[in-house]
Amino acid sequence: MNWHMGEVLPGLYVGSYHDSKDRAQLERFQISHIVAVHDSPKRLLLDKHYLCVMASDMPDQNLSQYFSVCNDFIHAARLREGNVLIHCLAGMSRSVTVAVAYIMTSTHLNWKEALKVVRAGRTVANPNTGFQNQLQEFEQFKLSEERRRLRERFPSSALEQLDRLKVATALLQNRDICEGNSSRGEKSPTDACIPAFDANADKGAVPTNVAYTLQFAVDKRKPVSSGQHPKKLHKEISEGISCGEEIMPNVLYYKANGSIGRFDNEFLFGRNEASAAGAGGSNPADQVAEPETESATAQGDKKTP
Repeated sequence: MNWHMGEVLPGLYVGSYHDSKDRAQLERFQISHIVAVHDSPKRLLLDKHYLCVMASDMPDQNLSQYFSVCNDFIHAARLREGNVLIHCLAGMSRSVTVAVAYIMTSTHLNWKEALKVVRAGRTVANPNTGFQNQLQEFEQFKLSEERRRLRERFPSSALEQLDRLKVATALLQNRDICEGNSSRGEKSPTDACIPAFDANADKGAVPTNVAYTLQFAVDKRKPVSSGQHPKKLHKEISEGISCGEEIMPNVLYYKANGSIGRFDNEFLFGRNEASAAGAGGSNPADQVAEPETESATAQGDKKTP
């Protein structure tokens, strides 16, 4: 049982609250970006980029409303060769759900296959039943739209080959991760076992039983229970830590090294690309102009494509 952060994709880790404070682990895995998803997420380390998402581990908590902003944060960091840790408290449910949603979006896997990939790196992974339902609904009603949105926002294919190999290895060499009990002793929602890994197969070849065919879903949203959190995520200014930017209700972004961060082109694409946006670059995401004020930034980022 791996009670430490585990790698689920190259540069993407899932772990617990304890892992997020463990300097030895953070340095070992060169974590530069942290997604904190729990009841009272806070920025703990000045030298890390943070996305703080306040969400409970209750089945009626609407976690899917945060998938897009988490996808942007994770994908931008990985494209810029950053390493990302997604954590909740135990690293079993909320963080796993966010990781599964990202893997579904950035690869061609369905939610059950993506959960197998996460469980290969984080054996205690087991989203609560409400989050499982939200992942299923996300796959059925919103996944094709979110994949298209992420491709248009980040046209680079730099991660595809590495992710493809990691996913194929996770699904094939961990064929025991199938319908049955997870390491927590709870029922796993995944389907039948993956056939044994063929050692004679061409390296990097993708077997036909792995779902790499993009399956376009119905382009409409099925309502998910709101599960609004009763508390409000407060910005804090203490010990030189800057006030975070509110991306949307209950989501704050903190830039590394204590400066006031903006979740805009400079973070998502890097300084050079952000400058190109102002000069009329060809990147589809560059059509979004640099906000002039803090309030304008928050307003623009609250819009979910």
